[in-house]
Amino acid sequence: MSVNINWGELEKNVVKTIADVDGKIRRNAGKSAGQKLAKRLEDNTPVDSHGLEIATTVGPVEENGDVLVGYGKTAYWRAHFVNMGTEFQSGQHFVEKTVETESEEIMNEYMEQIKRGLGL
Repeated sequence: MSVNINWGELEKNVVKTIADVDGKIRRNAGKSAGQKLAKRLEDNTPVDSHGLEIATTVGPVEENGDVLVGYGKTAYWRAHFVNMGTEFQSGQHFVEKTVETESEEIMNEYMEQIKRGLGL
């Protein structure tokens, strides 16, 4: 399950800026922003009545600055049913809601970490 955000012209400029940044700075900034989004996603994930935890994961930062944030193999299938729904229950769409409400703050975190890494 993935959610893509279309930032339009801003996205092109940000991606170009991130791709031009040194690898270590880019990785640190991406990990920081990814972990922040993962924490928010984990906070917004509905709790299972059986006490099963659904933990989020943060993947590696790619050359263009993309970071994959989601659920591990053991938790994905449980989160997927609750988020997307089934024929017996409506989806809660908490993943999309989290991305929508947190995307600006996460992008600001990414940029702040890049600025800090560049000494700006």
